[in-house]
Amino acid sequence: MSKVFLTGITGLVGSAFVVALLRERKDVDFICLTRPNNAHSALERIQSIIKDECDFDSCPEALPEILKHISVIEGDVVTMNPDELAADPLLADVDTVFHCAADVNLGKDPTGKTFTINYKGTQNVLALAKKLNVKAFHYVSTAYVAGKTQGISMEAPSRATEFNNPYEESKFLSEKIVRSCGIPFSIYRPAIISGRLSDGRVRKPLAFYRLVEFLARLKSHNANKRHLDAANYIGMTLHFNVPASERIYFVPIDYVQKAITKAFQLPVANQTYHVTGDSPVNASEIRSAICRMLHIDQLTVFKDDEAKISDESKLISKFVGDLFPYVYTDIVFDQTNIRKAVGDSMLDWTYGQKGVEAIIRSYLSDFYSNVPWITKILAEEQ
Repeated sequence: MSKVFLTGITGLVGSAFVVALLRERKDVDFICLTRPNNAHSALERIQSIIKDECDFDSCPEALPEILKHISVIEGDVVTMNPDELAADPLLADVDTVFHCAADVNLGKDPTGKTFTINYKGTQNVLALAKKLNVKAFHYVSTAYVAGKTQGISMEAPSRATEFNNPYEESKFLSEKIVRSCGIPFSIYRPAIISGRLSDGRVRKPLAFYRLVEFLARLKSHNANKRHLDAANYIGMTLHFNVPASERIYFVPIDYVQKAITKAFQLPVANQTYHVTGDSPVNASEIRSAICRMLHIDQLTVFKDDEAKISDESKLISKFVGDLFPYVYTDIVFDQTNIRKAVGDSMLDWTYGQKGVEAIIRSYLSDFYSNVPWITKILAEEQ
């Protein structure tokens, strides 16, 4: 029996990984460090999230067996004391650490919260791993440790010298201390996690979905102001003031789940894996998908004189401008290690415009089914 100390089980990747692995294997136990919140204990939070994940993965019958393999320690990666935690009887015989907890904030970090959670949290978990004398350390990073690098980003230590935000830099520095810790490691670098391939659904929308949400609210406001039906196509002259990229790495959650689960079970050999897929979408496909699914006319993506763009376009920059670096980057993510780990067939997928439309459609259907103009559009787009 293998025992894994896990952080981040309440996150999108952590919960998907645990459910996938425990559906395959009965010889793994997880001890999960999790914070309580104002309404629920750590155990209650985990039980609820794993139930949601099992439902999402269409395996509700697996829930009782999966929960048998999960134990809980209430705590936080930032405030934990590695010396005290190492003495917890639940951690006896732990042989592997899987560190997934992170603050995925792509904006500014004025209080240092994001940097502290991601970097100090990794320091603490590494210190605990050394106390436990584990055989392997698995770390979920991000493909965007590449920062402002252009061209090919290899599955190797990032050479970036500039970053778009503290999140990227915190992950870059965390990778450095993982590589130098002396414990055999695997590093997983997902890109922009999006809806699954089969139907575009995602259990916990992040990143790109904020953009869709903001544009939907902006359109609704615009329609109300002009006394128009928001379900109709409305010309808004919206403009993303960034260069249009040909390579935007949306990666389906089911691929992330399968790829990390498979790579985790390989011998640990100090490797890095780009969990990005090899079929990026382009800015034109994203623009067209958004326009069709929200019935928006005149949405453009190109770099222009700041003085020429509309007030509504400036609002886009203000509220979701932190996502812009991921729209105009032209990084190419090397796939050598991940192909060897999971096989070429697992990377044989593509989104394209239709896939992005499915992502948006499912998001609107799952999270905005009570908004009349959105349900009207969804009915028309069946």
